[in-house]
Amino acid sequence: MRIGRRDVILSGLGLGIAFAAGPRLERANWAGSSTFGLTPLGGAVDQTAMLQQAIDAAAKAGSPLFLPPGVYSTRRLEFRSGTHLTGVPGKSILRCRDDRGLIGVEHAADIRLNGLVLDGGGKDVGVDHALFAATMVERLQLSNCHFLRSGSGAILVSHSENVTIAGNLVDNAATGIAVTNIAQLGKPALIKANLVRNLFFRKIAPSYGNGILVEADAIVTGNVVEDASGFGVLVGRHVRGVCIAKNDIRNAHIGIGIPTAIAETAPIAGNRISGVRDGAIRAMNGPTPVGPDLAYAMATG
Repeated sequence: MRIGRRDVILSGLGLGIAFAAGPRLERANWAGSSTFGLTPLGGAVDQTAMLQQAIDAAAKAGSPLFLPPGVYSTRRLEFRSGTHLTGVPGKSILRCRDDRGLIGVEHAADIRLNGLVLDGGGKDVGVDHALFAATMVERLQLSNCHFLRSGSGAILVSHSENVTIAGNLVDNAATGIAVTNIAQLGKPALIKANLVRNLFFRKIAPSYGNGILVEADAIVTGNVVEDASGFGVLVGRHVRGVCIAKNDIRNAHIGIGIPTAIAETAPIAGNRISGVRDGAIRAMNGPTPVGPDLAYAMATG
């Protein structure tokens, strides 16, 4: 593992936060978007049917669907290929009515979600679901969204290709961002400049209070993870290629967990880690940390 003395700044040495200088996400251009007749009804009325109808119509027409500011109460919505759902950041709110999450995508391509709030209302959506759950998707982009108050997962992506998760806020969930089983022949998933905080512990895998879980080839960079009852960043045992760089992890049980098989070779650099209870960077044998804190070992060696 390539870790220099400056790569990990531990508690007591100070924190200069670089997150604010993260990537500049392009300002959305809504000129080609349409509301398809949608208006928010304040959360009192179930708007699932009208939302689903508009989502399907927009995707069929090849047009982005714009949600005007307000609260839309809905059950789980399904995305078809070509769905591009946009809103006013922090103000276009989808609020969960039941325990199945808010958005599901399966066997689709070219999915984009930008500028929305997904509010789970604290409901337990189950181990196999999340506020946003996608499987077998080609070309997926989540940007500038808020994922709030999930009783289990916030973002779950599996068996997908060309995945970008950038510039989002995840607040109050059992697992923040989980990316698993990305196709090995595709590009590594990019998880960049997200703020993930307030992760709580559940005794049901994989909801162990982890900020970012990657069981796929991935680049994890420029993220802030704070107040995680489990790991700030946890890498699964079957990952072949992962880069964890320039993340800021505060107040976690373990900062970064990396499988022993790649602990000596994986590029882990420039991460700021403070307030950890059982090590900044630990080699993992399955769910069990082994050996010394790799950050301390390299910094003092």
